[in-house]
Amino acid sequence: MNEKLQESAVYLRCCNTLELEAFKLYETLSRKINHPESSFVLGLAYDHLKRGKIIQGILGNFDLREIENLSCRRNLDELLSEISAFSKSISRINNLNCEVASEILNELINMEELLCGVYTSYLQSSAPKFLVDEFSKLVIVNLVNFKKVFEAFVEEKDTYRETIIEVIFSLEAKETDRLRHITPVVKFQNPDAWIHESTLHAFSNAPEKASAE
Repeated sequence: MNEKLQESAVYLRCCNTLELEAFKLYETLSRKINHPESSFVLGLAYDHLKRGKIIQGILGNFDLREIENLSCRRNLDELLSEISAFSKSISRINNLNCEVASEILNELINMEELLCGVYTSYLQSSAPKFLVDEFSKLVIVNLVNFKKVFEAFVEEKDTYRETIIEVIFSLEAKETDRLRHITPVVKFQNPDAWIHESTLHAFSNAPEKASAE
């Protein structure tokens, strides 16, 4: 395997690792939030797993022993570390409230932008051509069609962003509805009823208590 071909294969191997780590992140998050939002998050997880499998299929045409000990580019290595650390942080959260969940989901939009950049850089390089030239020794392969695989990865970014935003809106709508139902409006309708029906749970939110008083 020549040097340029080797570099291209290493880049894809690192992309595969990124996708599998993104799968773990989304899967971890899906276990922390309720249905049906968890189903959408799990769907995003399996989209990343699918990407990883596609890349694995491409790499299956090479002797991976020649690249297994070679390092990823610094930017890919740093992104991998960030995704892994973020996933571990999520796994340590016991009670994921709406505010924290929304913050996490917004961070995932940023992560998708970075992953999109990884594939955009790959497409703009000469790396795909080196792979296609190698494949053409074995089968008939077209560079344009080969690049369409990664162009699809880039295009999926907008779909992922829309899905994440919809999940955020759904979580916030549920939280708004929850807060609306626990607001002690009965106090203003019938003061005596408020005195007799209140519980310690009703005073668990200090700002609401101060406002009511």
